[in-house]
Amino acid sequence: MMDDFIRDLHHLQKADSLIGKIWLKLFARQFGLFAFAGLIAALGFTMTNIAGFYGLQAPLGPVWAAVVVAIGDFILAAVVVQAARNSEPGPEMALALDTRKMAIEAIQADARDIKIAIDTFGQDIRDTKDAIAGFVQNPLDATVQNLLIPAATSIIKGLGKAATTSEA
Repeated sequence: MMDDFIRDLHHLQKADSLIGKIWLKLFARQFGLFAFAGLIAALGFTMTNIAGFYGLQAPLGPVWAAVVVAIGDFILAAVVVQAARNSEPGPEMALALDTRKMAIEAIQADARDIKIAIDTFGQDIRDTKDAIAGFVQNPLDATVQNLLIPAATSIIKGLGKAATTSEA
């Protein structure tokens, strides 16, 4: 009973560890993608600054090329951010959550079994205490209940069987 309980606790620990690893992996991937998107956005902002500078210096040529590059950088950063937002843990997360759920259910069943065993043990102790208290308070009554009544019952049953075998 206790071995099952400990085994189920071990399964729960493994499932929780697996879930934690999956989430950590997901967060690391998202962080990397967000950092990359931030770098691209910084490059786009730099290009926008350069484009503004060139815009003030020369009427059209190199400015529009820098603006187009900056807009491309911003669009690329937006795509990477969207990809990071849409990242999901994958099918292994559902399996880990199912394993965790089964481990919790098994632990609850084991806990119910342990509670029943403890309640039964407690009732046995109370019954023993009552029997001892009854014997101490009235030893003759307890002797009659525990010895004479069963003896008389078996004698009566024995006589009843003897009578039926002699009649046959």
